[in-house]
Amino acid sequence: MILTYRTELQPGKNKKGVHISGPKAVHSSDDQITQKKPAFEPRERAKLTPPSSLPDELWLPILQCPCPFPPELFSRVMLNMVKNPNVTSSHLFRADIFYDSDNDQYFDPSTTEYPSNGLAKHLKAEYQPRSAQWPGAQLTRTIVRQLIPRNPQLDRPLVQTCHFFRRLDGGKEDTVVMYVPHVDNADEMPFYHPAVSQIAFTHTWSTHGASISASNEHQGTMTLLYRLYSGTTITTKQERTALKLLQTIHKHGQGQLLGYEKRVHLDRIIPQKRYQDTYSVMKAKYGKMLSEQWVEHTDPGKHVFEDIGIAAFLVELWRDMFEVPMKEFTASEEKAAVSSKPPFPGFVDIGCGNGVLTYILLTEGYHGWGFDARRRKTWETFPASVQDQLKQSILVPNIFITDCDSDHQGVFHDGIFDPEAFIISNHADELTPWTPLLAFLNNSAFIAIPCCSHDLAGARFRAPTTTKAIKKAPTRLPQQVEVPAGDADDEDRPSKHQAAETGSLKRSEAQRKIPSAYSTLCSYVRSLAIELGFLPEEDVLRIPSTRNSCILGRNGTSASAENSEKRDVVKRLIERELKRDIEAIGAQWIENARKLMKKPSSGH
Repeated sequence: MILTYRTELQPGKNKKGVHISGPKAVHSSDDQITQKKPAFEPRERAKLTPPSSLPDELWLPILQCPCPFPPELFSRVMLNMVKNPNVTSSHLFRADIFYDSDNDQYFDPSTTEYPSNGLAKHLKAEYQPRSAQWPGAQLTRTIVRQLIPRNPQLDRPLVQTCHFFRRLDGGKEDTVVMYVPHVDNADEMPFYHPAVSQIAFTHTWSTHGASISASNEHQGTMTLLYRLYSGTTITTKQERTALKLLQTIHKHGQGQLLGYEKRVHLDRIIPQKRYQDTYSVMKAKYGKMLSEQWVEHTDPGKHVFEDIGIAAFLVELWRDMFEVPMKEFTASEEKAAVSSKPPFPGFVDIGCGNGVLTYILLTEGYHGWGFDARRRKTWETFPASVQDQLKQSILVPNIFITDCDSDHQGVFHDGIFDPEAFIISNHADELTPWTPLLAFLNNSAFIAIPCCSHDLAGARFRAPTTTKAIKKAPTRLPQQVEVPAGDADDEDRPSKHQAAETGSLKRSEAQRKIPSAYSTLCSYVRSLAIELGFLPEEDVLRIPSTRNSCILGRNGTSASAENSEKRDVVKRLIERELKRDIEAIGAQWIENARKLMKKPSSGH
C-alpha cells in the first residue's frame, strides 16, 4: 500500500491525475484505426454504486471503476498482489507466506472460525488466520502473510489474513478479496498500511456479455472499500492510497487481458527472503556510514546501495558454495558446524573502482583483495587493513605479458591469482569479456555483472550474441527477444512503413526484435563461458542499476588440464574472435591499458 502518491493537474485528467475521458480512436502507421485499451476511469464516493450488500455499517465504499477483465484474471492479479505487495508499495520488500489454504488438505471453506482442523491450528497464535465473512459469498481461499518493510528500523512487519470469496447471484458473479490486518486499533497500524481494520476489493461481472456489449456498457466493475475502526473517519491519505491500489489492479488486469507475460525473472539463484534479509542487515550496518563519508563527485545513493546489494548477493551465494567464515557463526552454530563444503578460497575484485564492495566483503570476514587502474579518493576513507588490500594495477593477461616493457612489470598484473580465488567482475568494462577467460586460467568460479561493451583487445564494440565457435545461440536472457535466423540478411532492406512514408516514429516489428547492446553483451559473456567449459547461470540482481544482469560460473570446468594447455585454448579463442594474431592483439591491449592509466577516475 502506498501512502506517498503525487499527481499534478493536467489537461484531460481529473484532480487526482487520472484520465476522465473515454477511449479514443487513433491512427496507426498503416492508416488502420485501432482502439486504445480501456482507460482507468474511477468514480468517486459521491457517484459510485455500492455493492448490493455489505457485512456491516462500518464498511465504506471509496472508489469504483469499470473493469474490462473477467473474474479469473481479477483473482490472478489479486493473488499476485497478495504475494508481492512491493508492486503497490515502495516501502515494502516482500510478503512472507505463513499459511495458504491451497496447501492444506484439511481446509474446510465452510468453516470461518480459526484454527480449524487443518494446518492453521499448528501456527503460533499471532499467525493464525482471522475470520471474516461476506454476505452470500463462499470462502474459496485463505492466506496469512507478513508484510516485510524495506526499512525495519522505521517500520515493523505486519501480519495480515487475506480471504478470497466468490458469489453467484443470477446474472452476476462477485469476487471479493479481503485484507484483515492483525491489528486491533488504528494507532498500532504501521505507516505503510492504511489505518483501517479491513480492506475489500470487489469485482462484479455480468454473465450477460452479449446484452452488455449491445448497450455499450462495461461488463465488469471493481470497487474498493474500507472497514473503519470505530470512532475514525476517512482521510485524504487513505483516499490516495485507495486510488493507487485500484489503479494498479486495473493496470495489471488489463495487461493480463492483452496477454502480457513476465520476461524478467528475479531470484533464480538466491531466494528473495535470504537476499533481502541480508541486504537489510548490511544496509543498516554500512549504508549511512558510507554515504556520510562519501568523497567522490558521484551520487552515493546509487553507488553505495548498489554495492551493498551485490555484497548481500555474494555473501548468500558463498554460503551455498563454501564454509562460512567463523566470524558469521553464533556460539551454538559454531559447535554444530560440520560442513562438507570447501573452505572459502578468497576473492579478487577486478576493476574494483571505489572499493566499497571489497571493503564490505573484507569487513564481513571474507578474505580477498581488489585492484583498479586508477586510485580512488574513497580508498583513503577505509581502515588501513582494507587499504592494504586495494591495489592500483593494470591487468595485462600473461599471454600478452611478453610484449610489455620491463619498466611496467610493477604496474601490470598478469591475471594469475591465488588458486581458485573467486573472481568478481562488477561493471569492469574492458575486463568483462575476460572474466570467464581469467576464471578458466585460474580454475576459479566467477561472477560477471556487465556494463559497457568491449572486445578482448579492450576496444569498444557491439558484442555479438555468441562466439564464432558456437553456431547455435545459447538460451537468451529474459529481456532479450530472439531474432529469427532468416532476418539476418533482411536488416538493411527498406521497410514498407518507414517514417518518411508514414510520419510515424514508432519502431517497426523488425526493429523491436533487435536485441539491445547490453543484452547481446550478456549473451556474449555467457557464450565465452560455455566455450571454456562452464555451465553459466544467470540472474537479474535487485540493485539500483539498469545494468543489473549477472552471469555466474561455478560449475562445469575441470582443473585437470595443464596451464600451458589452457593458455593455448585461450590464445586460439582470442585470435579467432578478433581475427588477428596474438602479438597484435597484445600490443593493442597494452596501448589501451596505458591510456586507461591516464584517464581521470570515476565514482565507481
